[in-house]
Order: sequence, then structure tokens, then C-alpha cells
Amino acid sequence: DFNPFWNVPYSIATKEYLPKLKRNPYALSRQNIKVLRNGQAVDPGSVPWTSYSRSRFPVRLRQDPGPKNALGRVKFMFPNKFNIYIHDTPSKSKFQRSSRYFSHGCIRVNNPFLLAEKILGLQGVSRNSINQIVRAGKKKIVKLKRKIPVHVAYLTAWVNKDGSVHYRKDVYGRDKILKDALAKLN
Repeated sequence: DFNPFWNVPYSIATKEYLPKLKRNPYALSRQNIKVLRNGQAVDPGSVPWTSYSRSRFPVRLRQDPGPKNALGRVKFMFPNKFNIYIHDTPSKSKFQRSSRYFSHGCIRVNNPFLLAEKILGLQGVSRNSINQIVRAGKKKIVKLKRKIPVHVAYLTAWVNKDGSVHYRKDVYGRDKILKDALAKLN
């Protein structure tokens, strides 16, 4: 998806954005985030934010395409039950940090247009064509003619070929789930 909309997930809308909206109904306007009711944009000032909660949030938040869009200029969709995808980001500086788990679960890619060029080049789409699509600023979905398998591996420990062992922080809490499951086998 080029120039994607970002449909703010319910959890982010209610946990992170709702408190801001209760203080200032126009808090998200600078980020080009619209409030939608029944698919139609409404004035954020007309929404009774103080009556909403994490369990009652009858509107949807959507960020329009543009330079501030959380997904950047391109999003790579692949089927999965977690609604995870690979995407660009306007926060390129975060790639310079040693600790980079700022996401809510999706996978940011440092050079998304090179990835798009590699994937779409398989079906004859040039980098020039990709650049034209992006410059147009309108949402455009390009479907692949042939599926490309995507495998996501989440590792907190591994051994390199040289025998060195490496550990990383378990930011998603998966190790405990695995440990508990293995304990039940004994």
C-alpha cells in the first residue's frame, strides 16, 4: 500500500489518544488524524470525549496519508492473525538507537523503497514508477501477481555459527509463555 491511511488500533486509540482528546479535542489534528463516526469525518470538538472510555469508544481514528503518517509512505501487507505488517516510518532517527522496540508490534523497515523495488521489480514495476506513485500522494494498492512467503522470527536467544551465545530482552513477554508451556510437559 503506497501512501497508506493508518487506522489507529482500538488499544492505541483508547489507551494513548483518549486521555489527550479528553484534555483537548483537537490534540490529534496536527498529526492529520481524523475522527470518524459511521465512516464520516466529524469535528473532534463535537465529540463527547469525557463520556468515552477504554470499554466505550464508538468512533474510529484515522491518519491520512502524508509525511507525518505513522506508517510512512509504504506499507507491506501479509496475511497474519495479529494484524502485523511491515512499514516505512517518519521516525527514521529511531534506527540509530541500540534499543529499537518503539512499535506496537508492527515491523518498521529502514529502507522501504529499496524493499518495494526488490519485491515489485519481480513483476516489472520500476523504481521510477514507485517514486511517481509516492509523489502523487494518493493511496494506491499494488497487488502481487505471485505470493512471496513472509516468515517472522522473534528470538531472544540464539547461537551463532562460531558458537557464541547471544541474548536479548524479551520485550513481548513470549519467553514466560514458552517457559510455562514447557513446565506443563513435565
